[in-house]
Amino acid sequence: MYSLSYIFHIAGVAIWVGSFLALGYLLRGIAKNERALTNFAPVIKRIQKWVMWGVLPSLTLILLSGVYMILQFNRESMPLYLTIMEQGGTMIILLTIIFVSIYSVRLTRKLEGIPLKKEKTLVGLTKMYANYLLISTLLGIGIVIIVGLRLS
Repeated sequence: MYSLSYIFHIAGVAIWVGSFLALGYLLRGIAKNERALTNFAPVIKRIQKWVMWGVLPSLTLILLSGVYMILQFNRESMPLYLTIMEQGGTMIILLTIIFVSIYSVRLTRKLEGIPLKKEKTLVGLTKMYANYLLISTLLGIGIVIIVGLRLS
């Protein structure tokens, strides 16, 4: 069962990092001006759909498989890199789920013409959404590097 959890964990990390890096970069390129951005509204909606129904569930899979694998270790003799992976990775994933979901809803409302409480431009919302994707990716890569190098 541990091996299966490990495979799910690694596959989830690959989907998360790969998708967020590519989609964040793509959205930053699209968000140059308002007029060009409105032409790409269907593309942005497809990106959001993939993030909400593809990547965020893989983040949940990473979280669940990681918790299962960490529970297999002796907590008193666990090395520092595993503690960083457990606590840092969990925090990054939870914050990513929260912030990306919030900005995905805001961006969807803006694209559909529904007024927001705090009015922002479509370009500003798209750039912020892309920034959250890229920041999440960089933090995730940082955790992977710490665990890969077994820093302690």
